[in-house]
Amino acid sequence: MYSLKIWELVFILIGSFLLLLPNESLSSPLSSSDPSSYTNFLEKRYAEHHEFYEYHEFHDSNEYHEKSYNIKITKGPYAPDGFKRDVYLVNGQFPGPPIECNKGDVLVINVENHLNEDTTIHSHGIFQRGTPWYDGVPGQTQGGIPPHKKFSYKFKVDQSGTYWYHSHSRAQYTEGLLGPLIVHDPNDPYLHEYDEEIIVILQDWYHTDSKTLLATFLSPESEGNEPDPDNGLINGKNSYNCSWAPDGSKCNSNAPLAKFKLVYGKRYRFRIINTSAFATFIFSIDDHPLDVIEVEGMITKRHTVHRLPINIAQRYSVIVKADKPKKKYWMRSEMESACFAAPATNLNPLIKAIVEYEGCDNKNPSSTAWSDDVENCVDLNAKDLKPYKPQKVPKVDRKIEITINFKPDENNVTLGYINNSTYKIDIKNPTLYKVFDGVKKFDVDQNAFILEKDGEVIDIILKNEDAGEHPFHLVCVVNN
Repeated sequence: MYSLKIWELVFILIGSFLLLLPNESLSSPLSSSDPSSYTNFLEKRYAEHHEFYEYHEFHDSNEYHEKSYNIKITKGPYAPDGFKRDVYLVNGQFPGPPIECNKGDVLVINVENHLNEDTTIHSHGIFQRGTPWYDGVPGQTQGGIPPHKKFSYKFKVDQSGTYWYHSHSRAQYTEGLLGPLIVHDPNDPYLHEYDEEIIVILQDWYHTDSKTLLATFLSPESEGNEPDPDNGLINGKNSYNCSWAPDGSKCNSNAPLAKFKLVYGKRYRFRIINTSAFATFIFSIDDHPLDVIEVEGMITKRHTVHRLPINIAQRYSVIVKADKPKKKYWMRSEMESACFAAPATNLNPLIKAIVEYEGCDNKNPSSTAWSDDVENCVDLNAKDLKPYKPQKVPKVDRKIEITINFKPDENNVTLGYINNSTYKIDIKNPTLYKVFDGVKKFDVDQNAFILEKDGEVIDIILKNEDAGEHPFHLVCVVNN
């Protein structure tokens, strides 16, 4: 059960159930800022709604600091684990480069779509209060950015913590269209308890393109069982046993692993992000305890673990002390294959990277894994995670109950259902457009929940009737 205060009148829930490289600066100039690039999906329409348009333009430049990033989205051949295939690239990098700002900044993300298909960029975990049109969810908050067009996302960031950006179009993010989004807080209570930060991106990895995978998944033959990944990656790297690859594949079994260098005596804040489509991981660093201090933007009191379960789209910050003998250690990201619908074949569920102290020898790590048992398919116990600043639980005004299940439709294709309704995307007239047009009643297949009273405190109760677990998150909120 999730309690939250809703100041808004429409909200959208999304569930996940499919869900170092040459450097190219994110600050390269766009070739044009021609407003005509934005036609047909956002700017012109929102300009007609002046109360929204004026808010998101931030007219008083003295009230904020603006941080801008330019990202160019392309597609090309790449071999993250030695198996070559086409992937999505952000500024030529895989995964995409970090986007960073401070709490209170206005963040501008200028997107150039060099693909032959629509795309969007969603800033995962950012509330988008007052700027829901920049949430980047096609069919809900916008249409897609057309091929070979440009679009700018601009919003104020009143949060801090570890987030990520990714495409919300089709399954593009499962093929690399993603990157970390870090919001720093000058008043972070742990700011002086670590010396440096390290970003760790975990992801499951498929050697088959997502279009083919989705066609198979959304067919009667799949019976609703998600496709198992072929591998996993840490910061876009791993090796692969090429004897498992199909004949004719371009594959190298000796692809390099990710490496993280530590200086003895320093303390490091590891920001860990699971960007997977399907797999939960158990993360650890041999011989090094993990002090959890942040969970998805919420600063917590320290909680020490040796092995950290991290679900799809979850983010944790942990402090690691570099106070062990100067040698190499294994970083482990163990895929919880026991949670898969069927046993995976030709998959090594243990993904490794190397953590090495400055000045150590060139030998491979010989460290051993922590022996702590972690229950399969279960998140870190929320009772062990306490906010750094205690929060008073408000009085609940009413409840919204949401039942989740999966069942075959009239074509015997297994689909997800919310209260017995499966969502149907309206890409040409997204939900947010309808709100702006004053629509008060939505079609059943839009799964819209209308909150009639401003300032209500709502308990959202999620009842999962499926055999598998399904993480949910609040995507955006809309004032009407």
